[in-house]
Amino acid sequence: MAEKQTKFDKIKLKGKKLKMAEMLANPEFTGTNKELYETVEISHDTFYRWIKEDAVIEYTENLINRYTDGEVGAVWKALLKKCKSGDIQAIKLYFELKGKYGDKAAQKNDAKSHGVIIMPAVMTDDG
Repeated sequence: MAEKQTKFDKIKLKGKKLKMAEMLANPEFTGTNKELYETVEISHDTFYRWIKEDAVIEYTENLINRYTDGEVGAVWKALLKKCKSGDIQAIKLYFELKGKYGDKAAQKNDAKSHGVIIMPAVMTDDG
């Protein structure tokens, strides 16, 4: 059975360009751009020319997506740990991600989808 080829698989970078893209996407590389292009052994001008190329941008973005997708479980567990420790910002983020907290417009839309009618306030001359 033939494997489905993705757009990512069709992007072919080679040599130093490939190494540069991999280093740009790698979360473990914490160096500067200068350290990166010196490690790859390319010039400053070559580095800045290459990072503007569509193929390099697309390949790097796909690598970043693969790295981040692989960490979703760990990030989710870290968020839950913060929530359980009482971190208000983490709790707020949790409810936002779960669609249970947001701005008033989002709450109105949510209420409408559950058959709740929200009546506007009526102002009288009394205040």
